[in-house]
Amino acid sequence: MSALLEFGSNDGKFLCSAFSGLNPFRLHYSSDFFVVRQNEPTTPLVPFASGPIERCQISPSLPAGLTLNESNCFISGTPLVGMNSTKYLITASYGNQQATIPLVIKSLFAPKYAYVVNTTSALVNLYSVNANTGVLSSIGNVAVGGGPESMAVSPSQLYLTVANRSSNDISQFAINQNNGNLTILQTIESGGVSPLAITYHPYKDIFYIRHPQNITTFLVDKVTGNLTLISTIPASTGASSIAIDPFGNYLYVPNYSGKMIDSYRVDPSTGIPDPNVVQSISTGLQPRSLEVLSNGKYLYLVNESDNNISAYKLDSSTGFLNSIGPATSPMGLISRSVATDPTGRFLYMTNQGSDFVSIYGIDPVTGSLVPGVTSSIGTGDGPTGIATDSSGKFLYVTNFYSNTVDMFRINQTDGSLISNGSVGTNTLPIAIVTTGTNP
Repeated sequence: MSALLEFGSNDGKFLCSAFSGLNPFRLHYSSDFFVVRQNEPTTPLVPFASGPIERCQISPSLPAGLTLNESNCFISGTPLVGMNSTKYLITASYGNQQATIPLVIKSLFAPKYAYVVNTTSALVNLYSVNANTGVLSSIGNVAVGGGPESMAVSPSQLYLTVANRSSNDISQFAINQNNGNLTILQTIESGGVSPLAITYHPYKDIFYIRHPQNITTFLVDKVTGNLTLISTIPASTGASSIAIDPFGNYLYVPNYSGKMIDSYRVDPSTGIPDPNVVQSISTGLQPRSLEVLSNGKYLYLVNESDNNISAYKLDSSTGFLNSIGPATSPMGLISRSVATDPTGRFLYMTNQGSDFVSIYGIDPVTGSLVPGVTSSIGTGDGPTGIATDSSGKFLYVTNFYSNTVDMFRINQTDGSLISNGSVGTNTLPIAIVTTGTNP
């Protein structure tokens, strides 16, 4: 009966204190996942407890600018740094009782720079980002290897890494934190043939590259930025993309030809993936692009030939994926890439053959996709790459055939997109990433 009577008080102190002695001390927040933004004041996170909170502790320490009130477990402040999803343990005490709960916090970087890779011209375009409007302004370009198709930014925001599919190598750049310029540090063989996709570990100086026959793991030197190959494991043929969960525990690798996703366990100490596949699960036809939601609970996969999205629930203890109902209904042709906003509320997909972006809402309870209030918006010719900016306020789409990037503002209430114009690129822009900086 006490569970049915439990309710939250508006002072954050206790839940139905008259019954607090009947059951073990309990503590929770309104969600187990919170997103804050760098340099923006947060709404205080107020806990609910089954008795008065007397003491409160957190481990590890909160990012600079956020504080925990040790007398009531309120979390407040203005985060001064950006930070990937990080799991905290909060312990509250009441008399001789205590409760410890996990809480995940992600601090979104204020956007500063954007980079677009062009597969035919073998150039990366550099842009500054207006943090208020999202508008991109060109600041030049740099050369990379042959046929680049994928790139990624290190968790520290210090390095940009480009996988060059035709020349079978990697271009490693340092990002100038003051002006966004790129300085080449190293060009190194990728460890396989046709490196197609790359992703960084969420908090280690390590990244993973997907080739048609294998997955290679590289370590980034924290001082120089230079790369060292530390692991090579076999992989199913048919490369398309690669993703890692936000806590760095599992790699997910689609098999483009075989209609499967393979899952690999990642060593928590070394960051090296175990060569044994944990699970193989079926997908739609020609799985192309995938994304793990920032809370680590769901994974979304674009099936290029079926022109739809398959959704999966992620088991954090095993890495297993479980399908969430049927795939979405087709909306366009040659569905290509997917991006979710970092708050985990909206999803966007490019339809290269139909010249528009599909818009979905994400059910916070089930992870299911629901067409947005405005379900699509037009783009330039051949929308291919897609990314939200590091703050989650803007969306960018590379148009493969018109050699442009479309810029959009994201309506923070319903996820609809408002056009912000377009900016030119070099030849055949295929992917875009954005970065921020920390003090």
